[in-house]
Amino acid sequence: MSDTNATPVRTDAVVIGGGPAGLFAALTLVRAGRRVALLEAGGDMRESLCSRLVARMDGRSVRDAEKFRLQCPRCTCLTGLGGAAFHFDTNLGYISSLTRSKIESAPDGTVRSYSGLERALGSFDRAQELISEAYRILYELGLPPAEPDEADHEDSFGSMFQHVDTALSQSVTVDDSLVVIARLKAELEENGGRVLLYHRAEDVEPLTGGGFEVRAATPDGPAVFHADDVVVGVGKLGLPWVRELIGRIGVRHRPSSRVDLGVRLETRREDLDHLLNGCHNPKLSFLNEEGHSVRTFCVCGGGRVMQYGFLDAVALDGQHCLNQPTSKSNMGVLTTVDLPEGTDGTEHAAAFAARVAAYGKGLPVVSTVDELAGRPVPEGPLTTSLINYHHGDLRECLPASLVRDVLAMVDRLNALHPGMVPGTSTVAAPVVERLFPDLDLSDDLESSIPGLYFVGDSSSKIIGITYGAATGMAAARSVLRRRAGLATTAGGGH
Repeated sequence: MSDTNATPVRTDAVVIGGGPAGLFAALTLVRAGRRVALLEAGGDMRESLCSRLVARMDGRSVRDAEKFRLQCPRCTCLTGLGGAAFHFDTNLGYISSLTRSKIESAPDGTVRSYSGLERALGSFDRAQELISEAYRILYELGLPPAEPDEADHEDSFGSMFQHVDTALSQSVTVDDSLVVIARLKAELEENGGRVLLYHRAEDVEPLTGGGFEVRAATPDGPAVFHADDVVVGVGKLGLPWVRELIGRIGVRHRPSSRVDLGVRLETRREDLDHLLNGCHNPKLSFLNEEGHSVRTFCVCGGGRVMQYGFLDAVALDGQHCLNQPTSKSNMGVLTTVDLPEGTDGTEHAAAFAARVAAYGKGLPVVSTVDELAGRPVPEGPLTTSLINYHHGDLRECLPASLVRDVLAMVDRLNALHPGMVPGTSTVAAPVVERLFPDLDLSDDLESSIPGLYFVGDSSSKIIGITYGAATGMAAARSVLRRRAGLATTAGGGH
């Protein structure tokens, strides 16, 4: 611990991270009368948005702000209240019922489907209830209710994929997110919660006799908090801090044995329209030769590919552009890799990203589908939405198995609709997910240190806005039960 002399602030709970998981944890606690300090490393949502978005929302031409951010080598709008996902038009997931959207090879050789949230929370019914509650609260806070697309779903998917999930989902724009996050923040503060912006957590230390000391760096100097419980809800960029923390204070964990590695596949918007008929975010999966799941992920109709700095490399994601759609669409193609015993999944994924970045001289690498397949490449510029990239041969920096998986996905999509993914479509790498160490958590997301919870991305169990919100609520409910039980015990109850 640092030797600051800051006077500790006493509170019931500290929530670290102002993304969906942290916000919903804090809201659940505050609504139950608990005192909460929410620490967010970034600023308020609006002030941390890309200036191009702010210009549009203020009625100015987006062009007025292009000179500031359009040519950013990498996106820096990934911190701030609301979390990275809410800083862009995005997709929230299921609006009617939770589904088991992923597949894996079962020990008996069959293919089984599962939900990551179901596994994180111990039961499908519980996961379903928490997702429903998350939507109820989002609507209560001003999210416009979804209007499901009544178009017919593509009925031929099953002929080419071992699992198809076309459950209805809800899109949300930044404009709507601003309303939701502002109302959530206001409710926290009106009911005794403290939303502390530009407070970057540096240490969490269990105290003798129970409770925790949390230290944070702020613009005004160090801040110290004493709390009964701590909920950690940092996003992907908080990975290095979480790894250091759990190793230092002895949170029980093991190296991740399963990671998601992949690419963003991008083509013309009209080419991909067949895939999006009746479903914003179809999830199509098959098992490869090794029995690993290969699936579509985060389909962005009319969107663009974005990059951000990750560890010592770079990573890609899909950006939805609902207010100002582009002429392109993109999707992730991910392979879930089961790693050999003794392999650290976090290190494996970091090495994967670093290898691509090294080949790209610090930039993501883009090839055409034809190049990836070893076919002749037409002359002319690539049609990618990425602005800063290295045009190279992805076969030289991606594992051969991943190249094979991407091409197999392209073949399946083209078998459904010839020309859906032309050879001139682009493939960009790297994409990395499921990177956190495998924490030993209860079904309430409580770690081996009582009172210390890990939710959202940092739980190592799930990613996504509504999934994150569900884990935040699960952890907060656990805190409330534990504290009620301790109060009863202290009062002599049975």
